[in-house]
Amino acid sequence: MDDYKQLFEAYTAQMRLARETAQAWWAALLAREAQAGLGPAAAEEALEKRWPLGAVSHPAVIATFRHYALLCQELNDRADEEDLDEDDEEDFDEEDWGEDDQGEAAPEDLSTLEAPVEPQELLIDMLEGRADDLAQFLADFVFLPLGLDKNERWI
Repeated sequence: MDDYKQLFEAYTAQMRLARETAQAWWAALLAREAQAGLGPAAAEEALEKRWPLGAVSHPAVIATFRHYALLCQELNDRADEEDLDEDDEEDFDEEDWGEDDQGEAAPEDLSTLEAPVEPQELLIDMLEGRADDLAQFLADFVFLPLGLDKNERWI
């Protein structure tokens, strides 16, 4: 679906901006620790005690991921609604159950993705080979958006 491709492209552009903000924040923290008399290694160690994941723990990074995760979920919800309409017209064959769940690799062209796509898959897993700079930056990112969306649905 082109919608996922467009979402991915907007996400990577926005995440690169968030990464710049986060890296500048991290550099300023390191400079402040250095002014306090710590050497580079000790400054890094002191900061990692407070923020074990480093720059990726900046609120701009978390907010960007969460925003696009919710948008991805909206695409999935629309696709589910469309599937429900189609399912009314199709017969379900129990012999085919699980056929689509064979661990297929993500397509090269994101416009051919089939919904639904888990936000973690689209926004983290699919970075590799498409946005390697972000894949490396987000390698230790462990945030999952939990809470209520605008429809008071848990996500």
